[in-house]
Amino acid sequence: MVYTKQVIIYTLALNIVRKDRAKIYKTDRDRRERILALALEREAVKYGNFVLSSGQDSTYYFDGRRISLDPEGAYLIGECMLPLIAATDATAVGGLTLGADPLVASISLLSYIKGLSITGFIVRKQGKLHGTRQTIEGLLSPGSKVAIVDDTCTTGGSILESIKEVERIECEVVQVISILDRCEGGSQEIKKRGYSFATLLKANKQGQVIVEID
Repeated sequence: MVYTKQVIIYTLALNIVRKDRAKIYKTDRDRRERILALALEREAVKYGNFVLSSGQDSTYYFDGRRISLDPEGAYLIGECMLPLIAATDATAVGGLTLGADPLVASISLLSYIKGLSITGFIVRKQGKLHGTRQTIEGLLSPGSKVAIVDDTCTTGGSILESIKEVERIECEVVQVISILDRCEGGSQEIKKRGYSFATLLKANKQGQVIVEID
């Protein structure tokens, strides 16, 4: 294969960038602190009066897609979540659309780069009314061990819905991860039901967000 001068220069530059990023984010805490900084920079945390998807009223709102769809945010989230999944026997990662979609893509892509190849899947909020009428999109084999991800955990409803759908095809949930745990009962309920739960960030009722290291 013949490489052009431009390709060689680009490859060298890319390697320099990768080394620089490795220096900046030496530890998992470094990566999580940068995710928190990005959340503030991208205004992913908003204050005011909001109604959450759970139906609860809140004085703050976390828009995880403002960081999960950001190039740096997507990379950092993948770097933080993938080791938690790789530490289990999970062969697939997924969650309820829409919050889980960019997380699944980041983790699955990064797993391939790192030689792990964890398959991604998406759980629909309702089954298709045409074609196969399936609720789960992607190459998820019945009986697989899976990780469930979401951008936010409040009551845990979205996560538990995903768990119900994958268990319907006899998959085993071996890990659950969120970007932010609002600490409003959801993570406790998930743990109470016997699932392993981890989060990158957590918040109190006033919306003060901190890095969480289990």
